[in-house]
Amino acid sequence: MKYIQKGSEPEEFATWKSIQRNVGVNCNYKSLQNPEKNLVHESLLSEQGLICCYCCDRISKNGSHIEHLNAQSENDDDSSIDYNNMLASCRSSERWPKHCGNKKGKNQIEITPLQVDCEDFFAYSVSGKIVAASELSQLEAEKAIATIDILGLNDRDLEQSRKRAWEALQGITDEEAQKIAQACQQKNSQGQYRPFANAVLSYLQQLFRIQV
Repeated sequence: MKYIQKGSEPEEFATWKSIQRNVGVNCNYKSLQNPEKNLVHESLLSEQGLICCYCCDRISKNGSHIEHLNAQSENDDDSSIDYNNMLASCRSSERWPKHCGNKKGKNQIEITPLQVDCEDFFAYSVSGKIVAASELSQLEAEKAIATIDILGLNDRDLEQSRKRAWEALQGITDEEAQKIAQACQQKNSQGQYRPFANAVLSYLQQLFRIQV
C-alpha cells in the first residue's frame, strides 16, 4: 500500500453533480455515465501514478475499476459520488475476486491508502510476503493483518511479483540502489510510479540500509 494524495475532482464531474441535483434527478454512482465516468477514472489513475491503490501493481484503464473506499450504500447517494471516496483498483479477476478491490467488496479496512502513514504499517519478506511491521503495537499489528487479509495482499501472484522485485535487486551497486530508491518515491516523466515501489524500497533498506 502506498499513500495517495487526493487531488481535485474533474470539473466536468462536479458540473454533472450540480446539474443532477438542480434538476432533481438521480445523483448517485449508478447514474454516472460517460464521458464523466471516464474522466473520473482517468483522474484517479493519474493521481495514483498508474498503480493499484492497494497492491501497487501497474494498472491501466482497461485493467482497473473505480473502487469505493467506503462501500456504496443504497441510502447514501452522496458517498457514492464523493471523489475522496474513490480510488482506482486493479481488476484481479472478473469471476474470482482474488485480491484488492474485487476481494474487499463491502468490507471496511482500518488502514487505507489515504492515511499519510499507511506505508509504515507493512513490511515485506524476501519471499514476497507482506506482513505487519515489527515495530507496531499489538493493536496496530492486528489492524495491519486484518487489512492484508481483507484485501488478499498475499495472493500467490502478488507474492511472486514482489519476490521477483527482490531478485532484480541482487548484485546492484550502492549508486544504482540510490537511484532506484529515488525513483520509487516519485513519478517518472510519464507520470507513473514504479510498480510495487513500497516493497522495492523495503528491500533496498534491507540490502543497503537506505534511509527514506
